[in-house]
Amino acid sequence: MGYTYVMADIHGMYNSYETMLRKIHFRGEDTLYILGDVVDRGKDGIRIIQDLMWRDNVTLLLGNHEDMMLHVVTLEDMSGEEYLKGMYQWFRNGGSVTAHTFFECLNYKEQAKIIAYLEECPLFLPNIEVSGRKYYLVHACPDFEGLADGINASVITRDSLFVLPDSEAEQLKTRVLWKRLKGTEQTPMDCTVVFGHTPTYYYQDTVPMTCWRSHNIIDIDCGCSIPEKGGRLCCLRLDDEKEFYCKESED
Repeated sequence: MGYTYVMADIHGMYNSYETMLRKIHFRGEDTLYILGDVVDRGKDGIRIIQDLMWRDNVTLLLGNHEDMMLHVVTLEDMSGEEYLKGMYQWFRNGGSVTAHTFFECLNYKEQAKIIAYLEECPLFLPNIEVSGRKYYLVHACPDFEGLADGINASVITRDSLFVLPDSEAEQLKTRVLWKRLKGTEQTPMDCTVVFGHTPTYYYQDTVPMTCWRSHNIIDIDCGCSIPEKGGRLCCLRLDDEKEFYCKESED
């Protein structure tokens, strides 16, 4: 039996990602969930995606940065107002380095593979059970309102949202990919919510950053891409909830 691990918000820091896999002695029988935002800010987001694509035991959940990327790279008209607005939002959030690699360094076949891979990434996984404990994995915030209850799909992706009215689909996507938990919520769930998106310095003053826990929620975004704030990559092993950390500069 292998272990089950969770990471989040690697943001193009390939060295941190690779170092962490070595630190936890990641093996073929283990399972890894990454809670979105492997791209942007750091220079190697595309390289991380390419590595994930061939690993059968790793599941990437969609983050808001992958969603911004998909919005731009799947537009049919790459000269209109929607494209310009999408690029502006993506670049404003650190996407220029990812866009350069995607458009300038990849051929069309590789671009298509990456798009297809990201489009199949789940938006959240509400029923992960490890060592008798139940976990809800999501990039930003759970679907407390049950907006996805009407979707008949085993795994909910971006494409799954097309069965919902446009307003509900947008509300659901905004919640699970963008909304920041205040940290004072009492989640109405019989499980532990594990999320990223919001660096833990929003909730506590520890330097270097550490995993943050409150009630039945755990934030594992320890600011991998912001070392000036004591950021580093966090990995949580769900079997015993042990925390692992590494920095981009570690060997």
